[in-house]
This record gives sequence, C-alpha cells and structure tokens, in this order.
Amino acid sequence: MFLDVTKRRNPKLIQTGVTLHQSGQIPPNTYVIDMDILQENVKMLAETANAHGIQLYFMSKQLGRLPQIGMMISESGIEKAVAVEFDEGKTLFDAGVKIGNIGHLVQPGKNQWNEVLSWNPEVVTVFSTERAKQVSEEAVKQGKVQDILVKVYGPQDLIYPGQEGGFRLEELPAELAKLSALAGIRVAGVTTFPNFQLAESKEEMEPTENFYTLLKAKQILEDHGFTIDQVNGPSATSCETIPFLARSGITHGEPGHALTGTTPLHAHRDLPEKPAVIYVTEVSHEDNDYYYVIGGGYYGRSNMTGCLVADNEAAILDRLVPAYEVSPEAIDYYGRIGKPDAFSVKIGDTAVFAFRTQLFVTRAHIALVKGIQNGKPEIVHFERKW
Repeated sequence: MFLDVTKRRNPKLIQTGVTLHQSGQIPPNTYVIDMDILQENVKMLAETANAHGIQLYFMSKQLGRLPQIGMMISESGIEKAVAVEFDEGKTLFDAGVKIGNIGHLVQPGKNQWNEVLSWNPEVVTVFSTERAKQVSEEAVKQGKVQDILVKVYGPQDLIYPGQEGGFRLEELPAELAKLSALAGIRVAGVTTFPNFQLAESKEEMEPTENFYTLLKAKQILEDHGFTIDQVNGPSATSCETIPFLARSGITHGEPGHALTGTTPLHAHRDLPEKPAVIYVTEVSHEDNDYYYVIGGGYYGRSNMTGCLVADNEAAILDRLVPAYEVSPEAIDYYGRIGKPDAFSVKIGDTAVFAFRTQLFVTRAHIALVKGIQNGKPEIVHFERKW
C-alpha cells in the first residue's frame, strides 16, 4: 500500500532495511522504524495542531507501543498518549509517558480502575453507565473527580467489526441524567470513531456519519447544561485534517498512522508527513508458482500489493514483485510473493514491504534506527518478540 511512496520519499529506509538484514544486524520478520523521520513527523503534527488550537494525544499501538517511541514523541511536541487498552496505558505510564485518554477503544476491566486512575489520565472514555459507575466509585475512593468522555454512536454510523459499543445518540439525554448523579465523575466531552474515511476520489479524507453524530452529541450535552471541554474526533488525524477539525469545533485529535506517514491518504498524495516504517523479512523457499517469505508481521488489513526483493541496497529499489495478503483463516508462517520474469530471486534474499501496520497484534521484532538519512544507521533499540 505504501511501497511506492516509501520508495520515492524515503528510499534510504528501504536500502537500510536490506543492508541491516543481509549483514545479520536484524533477523527476518522485523519492522524497521526510521526514528529521525518519525520525530520530524511528530514535530510537524504538533506545530500544525498548535497553530489551529487543537490538542493531540498520540497513539502508539501501530508502532508496537514501545516506551522508547512514546518518550521520544512526548519530548517532541505531543506530550500525552491515548492508550487504547490497559496494557498499553501501563507500558507507557511506567516509562514516564503521561496518559491523555484511556478506554477508547478498549474499556479497562472492573478491577483495573484503581491503577488506571492512579495514572491521573486527563480523560477516561466510557461506553456505558455501568462503566461510568465503576470509574466514579474508584475516583471517590481516591478523593478525586475524574473527567470522562462518553463514546456515542448513531443509527447510520460506520462501526468497524470488534469496535462496537457506546451510548446510542437517541438514548443519550436519559443516560446523562444518570451520569450526573455519579459523584466521582464529570462528563467533560464526547468522542466516537472513525470520524474520517478516504473519499472515492482518493484525493481527500471526508467526514463519516460518525463525525456528524459527534457534533450532535456535543449539542445534546450543551443543551443539558454540561460544559464541554473536549470534542474528541479521532481517525486519520494529520496535518491535512487538523485544519478541518479546528474549523468544525473539534478540540482533540489522536494521530497514529500520521506519525509514520501511513494514513490512507498518504498512499495517494504527498502530505507533510513522510513514510517512516517498513517490514523486512527473508525469502525462505519456493514452489512451482511462488516464492515464500518468512512471516510473523502481517496484518489482515494491510492492503499490500507488492514487495521489493534483493540482497543489496544498490538493487533493491528496482526489483518489485507482486505480494499477496495472507488468508485470514491461516497463520502467517509465511508470506507469498510472485516470481518475476526480469530478474532472479534467491533463497535468503531480503524482502521489503510497506503496508498498513498494527505492530501490537503481530509477533514481529521491531528495530528503532537513527541516522538513516545521513548514511550512518544505528540501531538504538531492538525489541524481540519471544
């Protein structure tokens, strides 16, 4: 999905990937992250948000929720994280990263609120009055009032499988009365997801029905006397979408893929953020029809179409072969790639991919590399998954 743009806008990342693999510095099944480009992207996002009066929480799950990445991001302009579940929140908080939002996408368990609230998150997103009661009871025990966001959804909203839940828009007024009676919480705002999708033209991101549900929910809260501090509009938050968010009354965004220049729009237009991540593995074997590469890092919604294959950085950029997504019914022991006519592929060659990532759900290793752009690559951290 992002191979062409990465080859054009960050070819040194691809070349570094093949060199690190062929020299044995990284094994097959390793994501390589260009820390310098990542940091540049973070700074641009922070500057754009500041210029438009938008607050950002960074999302790290796509990058494996590593503390080393979290700390770099927080020191480069986006101070607080959105933790999509308890484990990510704990990993980042224990490393010294402040938590901005937790509970969206995954609600913490009933016995985890004690620790969650000890982190002093700026907001907690809740899907139900029952969860809000749990937050309130723990907040009272800790002698505090916790700000919450209510996740909302409407009848025509786009909901990804596995991400259902929240307050129905038509039921929100009745639920607000119940929430108001809880002493340990304050309803500080609303959120939903996703708020953007790629337009059919593939030239822009356009708001989803969820986005308009979010604005309706904000109005409902205001009509019922609530002071709204946060209208949180995540999905595809980038330098491209931040101005629209600001004009529309959104107060907070949550960049994830924009950190690595890999939102859907980045595959079709050159935006300020540059690509900063590739997947590097190795040709394992062949049969009559295909070559097979060592797997472990694939993701079901990667939208991959090809990869680059070679054993040296001089050749890698010109040796493209088709690549095929792994069947969702199969474990990704291997990836399947095509057999080219114009050049030969050898067992042990490096295969470089650039597709949509969710590193936290893979069993891939992660190499954080600095100095790629000045020709002096250095692995500053290697995260093994075993």
